[in-house]
Amino acid sequence: MLFKMTRKKMLIFTAITLIGVSALLGGCGSKQSNTQTGTSSGTTTQNTEKSGEKVIGVSLLTREHVFYNLIEKAIQEKAQGYKFKPIIMDASQDSNKQLAQVQDFITQKVDAIVLAPTASAGIAPAVDLAKKAGIPVFTIDIKAEGDVKSHVATDNYAGGKLAAKYAAEKVLNGKGKVAIITYSEVQSCVDREKGFKDALAEYPNIKVVDVENCSGSAEKAANLTQDILLKFPDLDLIFAVGDPFAVGAVSTIKAAGRNVKVIGFDGNPEAIQEIKNHGLWVADVVQHPDQIGGKVIDLIADYFNGKSVPPQVLIPPTIVDASNAK
Repeated sequence: MLFKMTRKKMLIFTAITLIGVSALLGGCGSKQSNTQTGTSSGTTTQNTEKSGEKVIGVSLLTREHVFYNLIEKAIQEKAQGYKFKPIIMDASQDSNKQLAQVQDFITQKVDAIVLAPTASAGIAPAVDLAKKAGIPVFTIDIKAEGDVKSHVATDNYAGGKLAAKYAAEKVLNGKGKVAIITYSEVQSCVDREKGFKDALAEYPNIKVVDVENCSGSAEKAANLTQDILLKFPDLDLIFAVGDPFAVGAVSTIKAAGRNVKVIGFDGNPEAIQEIKNHGLWVADVVQHPDQIGGKVIDLIADYFNGKSVPPQVLIPPTIVDASNAK
């Protein structure tokens, strides 16, 4: 028995490693090279006082998530159209590192700051520092406490409801047992969980039997799935609030030889491929990071031009299954 358990864990770890995912958040993808022009992974003070050029400091939650890679690409492309200069840094899911990056942006006297916060409450001191320096702060994906001019994100609550409706009507036929793998430290994932639960409340014969927090770790999600499968031999479906966690869940379910379906959230390439294979991963809620990255730059341009900007812009997600996966 010990050999079998060890072998399962090795299989799970190998699968996760090959896919190259890690914590999300939200999210959650392979590492990307930090060699692009105008980007950095740490803090680098530069001379930004150029006539007529607006400089935007951007601190991403992580570059280990394809979602943020696509946001970064969209920011760069949209900024070029406005002739803005983005300085993009990777906070590596480290609150202290993100605070240092904001302090560096302030030293550089950037014209605006965009944050994908490492923690909604934990980033508040950084937002306050920027406000005192007279620099407007915009957030993407994850909300921040403090004086933020505008927040752009997926409508995560609506996405959770989409996942629940699909699960109830397309997978469970109105009856079954469901578990959730969540990421309680990140508000966007909490919103997904809440939307999922609220929508399932309309289906009295579907029960959420377990909710487990993986704290952003795909490996932990895999281990939690193993525990869930042991506790609930008649489990029908797992909803994972991020694709990396769905990867961990699917790996464990396959190793256990169980037929538990999985719905993820992100729209990462590995999710789409699994869905196309008609396996355990039956559907995924797809975010549109290109729209998020482009929209935040549009809002910054409006702000610079003296226009009012909305406090929040939510981008509707969509759902993908085998019928429309490409």
